[in-house]
Amino acid sequence: MAPQVTGAKRYWRLLGRFAAASVVATAISQLVFLLVYALGAAPVAATITAWLAGAIPNFTLNRRTWGSTGRAGLRGEILRYAIISVTTALLAALATHNAEVLAQTSFPDTRSAQVAVVWAAFLGTYAVMFVVKFFLVDRLVFRRNP
Repeated sequence: MAPQVTGAKRYWRLLGRFAAASVVATAISQLVFLLVYALGAAPVAATITAWLAGAIPNFTLNRRTWGSTGRAGLRGEILRYAIISVTTALLAALATHNAEVLAQTSFPDTRSAQVAVVWAAFLGTYAVMFVVKFFLVDRLVFRRNP
């Protein structure tokens, strides 16, 4: 049995794995967002579709990262993760909606510029939330019981 990693080493290990899971989820959600929005969906619809496409693999990978494997506690983990994830998606939906209003005003005849501005808002929201989500996932979702 390997010794338990604690303190700063634990956080660096978790952060690395969390980042890897986030890269996978971000790649999936970004591709889905770009595709759905570029094909004409409303920014909120594109955000929700992209969120769902990335949230499922993100939860699964992070559950393994924190060592949760059994059914015990799964329901609570899903609920706590869903609250954090849905909140992030709502923030992204708000940001993309506002970005679209700005983009349509600034670039009324250039769809590619509109897509770029709205996509930047989507990506930016998730970039800002990365650190916040890491601590929430560690402290609330996959918390260790004493």
